[in-house]
Amino acid sequence: MARKLKGKTASKGLKGALLNHLANEEKAKQMKKREKHIAGRGKPTKQPLRQKEQQMNIGSGFVPFTSDSTLLLVGEGDFSFAKSIIEQQCILPENLIISSYDSGITELKLKYPNSFEENYDFLKENGVVMLFGIDATNMIKSMKLSKKSPWLKLVGNSWAMKKLEFILFNFPHTGRGVKDQDRNILEHQQLVHKYFTSCKELFKLVNNSQKILGSRATMGGYLTNESSSVDTEGYGKVGLSVFSGEPYDSWQIKILAKDNGWKVEKSAKFDWSKFPGYHHKRTNSEMDTTKPAEEREARMYVFEMYNKRKHSKKPVKNDSDDE
Repeated sequence: MARKLKGKTASKGLKGALLNHLANEEKAKQMKKREKHIAGRGKPTKQPLRQKEQQMNIGSGFVPFTSDSTLLLVGEGDFSFAKSIIEQQCILPENLIISSYDSGITELKLKYPNSFEENYDFLKENGVVMLFGIDATNMIKSMKLSKKSPWLKLVGNSWAMKKLEFILFNFPHTGRGVKDQDRNILEHQQLVHKYFTSCKELFKLVNNSQKILGSRATMGGYLTNESSSVDTEGYGKVGLSVFSGEPYDSWQIKILAKDNGWKVEKSAKFDWSKFPGYHHKRTNSEMDTTKPAEEREARMYVFEMYNKRKHSKKPVKNDSDDE
C-alpha cells in the first residue's frame, strides 16, 4: 500500500515535485471558486430571477383577471373603469361588483356631472351589481354583512354558486390635500394597510360561506367558478394600481402587504390603452389630476396569500384537499 506523501512543498526530489503539483492544483481550484464568487456578486438567486422574468414577460396589455373571473372593484370614481372593462370584454357583467365610497347616485352625479350618469346607466342595463357607501378599509362593516344580512342578500342569488376571486383598488387616495409629505405618506400607508386587512377578512367570510353553500347544493357539491385564483382557505387575489415615483414609492406597498400575509404574485406596467374610456379623476371632484393620468407612469400589482406549505422545502405529509 502506498504511503501518504508528507513534507513541505519546497522539498527536493520526486516527493517535493508531487507535493508542489498538488499544492498548485489546489491553489488553482481556490482561485476559480473565488473568481466565480466575485462574478456572482449582485446577481439574483434562481428563484427571484424566475420571478423577475415572469414579471418582465407580462409586457403590455396586462389585465390581472380573465373574462370569466369574479371581480369586486372598490374605491371606484365615476365608474368609467368598470364600463371600460365590460366594453373591452375583459370581464362578464354578471361577474362584476362595483363599489363606491360615496353614499349614493345623487352624490356621484354632483361630483362627476359629465361622466357618471352615462356610465351608471350602461352598467345598470348590463345588470352589474353596484354598491354605495362601501369603505375599502372596512368592507364587512360598511357592507353590513352579518348572519342576518349575508353576502347573497347584498349581491343577489345569482352569486350563490360563485366564489369571489379578485378585489381591485385602482389608485387609492384619501381625498385629502395634505401638504406635509411625511403625514401624507403615513395616511396613505394606513389606507393601503387597512385595505389589505379588509380584503383578507372579506375573502374569508364570503368564500367560506360559499363553500358551505356549494357542498349543500344539488350540483354535485361544486361551485360554478372553482379555480386556482382562490386557495383552499378561501383567499383570492388582491389587486392594487399605483402611480410610479414619489410620494407613491414611499408608501412601500409590498411591506404593507407582507404585514398582512400577502406577497406579490405578479406586476406590470399599467397599460392605459387597454382601458379606453377610463378617466382617472380626483377623489373629490371631476377635475383631472395635475397631469393627465394616461401620461403618467403607473403599475398594477397582484398579491396572493403567502402559503407556508407551498413554499416549504420539506414535503408536507398527509396533505389533503379541504374541498
